[in-house]
Amino acid sequence: MKRKIKLLILPIVFLFSACDLFLGLESNLSPPEVLKSLWNDFNNIHANLDLRMSNNTKYNSWYDVYNNKSDGYAYKVSSGTSQEELFDICGKMLGQLNDPHVGLYAPGGRSYSSYSGSGENFSVKTIREKYLKGEGDSGYKNFLYGKFELNSDIGYIYISSFINIDPETKDQEWGRAIDKITSSLANTKALVLDVRYNTGGDIYVMEYIAAYFASESKDYIKARVKTGPEPNDLSAPITYTVKSIKKASDNQHGYTKPIILLTNKDTVSAAEWFTMALRTQNHVKHVGTTTRGAFSARNDRFMINGWHYSISPERVTDINGKTYEGIGIFPEKEIRNTTSQTDDQLIYAFECAKELAGI
Repeated sequence: MKRKIKLLILPIVFLFSACDLFLGLESNLSPPEVLKSLWNDFNNIHANLDLRMSNNTKYNSWYDVYNNKSDGYAYKVSSGTSQEELFDICGKMLGQLNDPHVGLYAPGGRSYSSYSGSGENFSVKTIREKYLKGEGDSGYKNFLYGKFELNSDIGYIYISSFINIDPETKDQEWGRAIDKITSSLANTKALVLDVRYNTGGDIYVMEYIAAYFASESKDYIKARVKTGPEPNDLSAPITYTVKSIKKASDNQHGYTKPIILLTNKDTVSAAEWFTMALRTQNHVKHVGTTTRGAFSARNDRFMINGWHYSISPERVTDINGKTYEGIGIFPEKEIRNTTSQTDDQLIYAFECAKELAGI
């Protein structure tokens, strides 16, 4: 089946006052109608309700979220519920899914999202100042790279996002800088590739960058789209392949020496696809902490009253059919940081890289 390029990106939350919330919005729909319609949309479109609700300690299912007679959301609204109250109720209902790709938005700028940082200790400033020698500058804000101060035979690349975060950069051309970066590290013996706190982005850009670290082309993900209200109402799978550039061109500088891939709980969305792609490669070892566990594309849709929401319409698995939704991808070795002043995860990855390189 033909592959489709999708955008995976986490919602950014902007909170404004209640006075601004519904400015100019008029609706003749009753609050119970709006809430029921939203619940139905998620019942029919969200591809991972069963997986998400399996971790909920309060409700047994998405049906229970709405219909539970003691605390169901259907019983929290009435015709007299204000628009401000209704927005909060809708947001809290969606929050039961604990899905980073789910958000709720209203005119005036108010937003709701269940996503928040994990609180894991991580500092780019610490990495730059304490561990890197001759820090490189790709010209774009998505990359930090260089060689380790302790041993310049070990290279380092940090990728903060797979979507453009530099307002001076047009479109997604920033991704092409990976060629310059891998070329500059060609004389190293191993590499630490860091995607901690990478919150996702564009699948096309992610696969373009991943190809530079693949020694062979490999299928790595299957994605199915929700087609109906039942958990298994899913389309035929679309298979995604990471394609190595190793033999694509003499002008491209892939890196296929030993790689230590470093993740944490803030590695999410397209960064998790990146993780799954590189885990198919024999020269890559995955360490750090478990990723966030949010793999679907993020689609935006309008509600019947003019608000809009984001939703996860895909069920994503590895090539063998295993899903990590709501769980995350476990590293081969779990290492945690205890403080942001030092980086124990990075030090461990550095030592692993040395070992794999025979240093």
